[in-house]
Amino acid sequence: MNHLTERIAVGILGLLLAGRPVAAQAPRNFVQQVFGRSEAATAPMLGGNAPGFTLLIASQELKVERTARPDVVTLGLDGIPSRFEMHHEQWAGIDQYRIRQAPGSPLRGEHIRFTWDFPESYNESMTFDTGALQGQPLHLPDGKVPDNQFTNWGSLFYDRAANLAVGVQLDGAEGSRHARRGYSRFTKKALLQLMAITGNPKMEIIIFAYHPKDARFWWAEWYQARSGIDPDMPANFFPILSARDIGWRPGDSQTVNVIPAPADQGRRMDLVLIDDIHHTVVSRVPFRYTLPVTNVTVPVGDWASSVYRLIVVPAGERVDPAENDLNRKLTNVIVRPRAPAAPVLFVFPTDTWWAYATNGSHDYHGWRTGYDGSVGYAPTVMSSRQHRLNNFFYALYERFTDIDHVRYLDQLAKQDGFSIDFASQQDVARGRVRLSDYSLVMIGNHSEFTTEESFRRVREYLGQGGSVMIHGGDSFAVRVEILPNLDDPRYLWQRGHVWTHLSDQASDFLGPVLLPPDAAASAPILNPTAGKAIDYVNVFHTSVSYWIPGAKAVIADTAHPIVRGLKLSMGQEVPGPWGGEVDIPYEPQAWDVLIRSDSAAPDEREFGVDAYDPTPFHRVGLAIHRNLRLGLVSGENFPLILNDSRNTLFRELYRRTLHYLLDGARPFDPAANLVSAAQRNATVITWDHPVRLAALRYELPEFVDFSNPDWHRAAQPYAHYVIEGSIDGQHWTTLADRRHGPWRGPQTDTFAATEVRFLRFDGTLSNGQLFRLSNVQAYPAR
Repeated sequence: MNHLTERIAVGILGLLLAGRPVAAQAPRNFVQQVFGRSEAATAPMLGGNAPGFTLLIASQELKVERTARPDVVTLGLDGIPSRFEMHHEQWAGIDQYRIRQAPGSPLRGEHIRFTWDFPESYNESMTFDTGALQGQPLHLPDGKVPDNQFTNWGSLFYDRAANLAVGVQLDGAEGSRHARRGYSRFTKKALLQLMAITGNPKMEIIIFAYHPKDARFWWAEWYQARSGIDPDMPANFFPILSARDIGWRPGDSQTVNVIPAPADQGRRMDLVLIDDIHHTVVSRVPFRYTLPVTNVTVPVGDWASSVYRLIVVPAGERVDPAENDLNRKLTNVIVRPRAPAAPVLFVFPTDTWWAYATNGSHDYHGWRTGYDGSVGYAPTVMSSRQHRLNNFFYALYERFTDIDHVRYLDQLAKQDGFSIDFASQQDVARGRVRLSDYSLVMIGNHSEFTTEESFRRVREYLGQGGSVMIHGGDSFAVRVEILPNLDDPRYLWQRGHVWTHLSDQASDFLGPVLLPPDAAASAPILNPTAGKAIDYVNVFHTSVSYWIPGAKAVIADTAHPIVRGLKLSMGQEVPGPWGGEVDIPYEPQAWDVLIRSDSAAPDEREFGVDAYDPTPFHRVGLAIHRNLRLGLVSGENFPLILNDSRNTLFRELYRRTLHYLLDGARPFDPAANLVSAAQRNATVITWDHPVRLAALRYELPEFVDFSNPDWHRAAQPYAHYVIEGSIDGQHWTTLADRRHGPWRGPQTDTFAATEVRFLRFDGTLSNGQLFRLSNVQAYPAR
């Protein structure tokens, strides 16, 4: 392809005169060897911030022959008749060096090897791959190259400190699908070796550099420039939408970035914000497209706490908020309240949205076994339909039934007289909402991914006696880290599965079993077994499997308060399209299972690793933990069941589960603690007179060393114990049985009001040390 008519040729002598020559310094790369060094702003590839690179053809350095034009040279090889031309040009503000076959040169197939040599300051990349932008750092904070780094011809690289983007494009020829990548923790350099072959008459190598106008979207100008000439860039690639922050609050001034197509420069548009729970337009913000990035300022009004859909439309175009056209580009934000205004907080699993959206879609994210170092690009969000072009933001519309879940909750809240606040996982992780302000925290469907910050905040809340209701399956199964930090979410680094993830384990790692495999649908759960998972770290005491295809859901308990009074029978079917991933309670002895599958089947170890446990086991659809205020609604299809008004039994069980957790919440007044300061670290506590207790709070050894970056990967010590009370020191009543669960850190127990004079903790630590605890607090019954 020849696009010289579209470009403005700039002579290299003029560039050198415009900048200060630095001939005394050695060239850093191949183009500097050809054209010399310059600090001209228009020729950044010739400057001191440019990276090193070499170009070899047939394992030879190219011989340079000057021409009458200072911006054109001829390149040759010893003993090989192939000849090439190299043109230095300015195009759309981009400094370019274009290499192609010289006129009359024979078309021979010779090996091309292009090797980048990046200093440490170049640690961002972007690759356009089948319609998706895939971004990764060249090396991670631990010095490793990301497992899923697929940089190659066409990839861009960025030095943020120098605000310099560079790359090399191969047009008209096929590049090798394999590229050699490496990073040295000693030299602090990254190497990338690209291969191709000459011989195609249309082959062109384009080496380029530019100073981006927008550091957040430093890659935008290159793809805007390429969009008019690259047939692989579809016409609907632009616009790209990106909310600067996913969590908003009334009174904020927020920014939505829109990256338009070059032809749309100056076009009048409206940013439309739709409350997607209530089908209302809350704001239209007019703006004009500007290149390369349009920054739309959005004053957040006194809008309801909800999930909002953001779209861009031509100025004045009518928008029906009840219609969700998935052919449009869209993104989502969650508006939290100014201050806690409800007893229930619903947390959207936005870490999962990001993880599944990065790098074009989850199929290309690589979190399978052996890919625990995968990294995905986070901030660019283009959502609608399951096309890689648009799948930069998982959102509610890749799991389109999830919006039905929150709409059902909104209706239920109005019906039952309670209210719900909404927030994102990022709001939780950054402390912008406090879980302790709420009586019940509901976590949305399939919250597979979590940062350490949100993991620890939810863990602390549960330990303090807070109520949590999880949904779907695979909850908090994978730890991710936001790079470079939570306040600047540029990349999502997968740190691996949280111990222990069933799919990672060997064939002899037995999973939990509720019942014999041939148990009748009406059989009660009497002697469940935990299998080998007793030292896990997962905050919800679960792992993941799948609902058994074709299995029915049946009632497994008729005595629990949630089901009491419904006149249900054991084995009675709970109708609905049950399916999808499910959470597996690792120690079912600690759970009251209310709904289970009517049949048993082995787990497939999810990712087809070389392991298989043939033990059949039943799946759980609804369960309540006996020690934690924790409810489990399992099976990703549950929104489909809730959304069908004919499924009255499941709807009623769901409503009762919510109220069981919400209405049973008990606030604690620290001033009411009945334990004297001298006894607060003791395993046996006595009072001079009987006291009537209803709750205990205390701290076990933490055991998990969160300063270790791999804290989530391995088994950790734990405590098993029972708490007993006595009025006479001879006859003891069990107040709490903690023999099932890897107990660590702060814990809270509530129980029926019991009169005692003596309290004792009788337990063991798995590491063999003497059982111990601290800061025991005892609260009187009301």
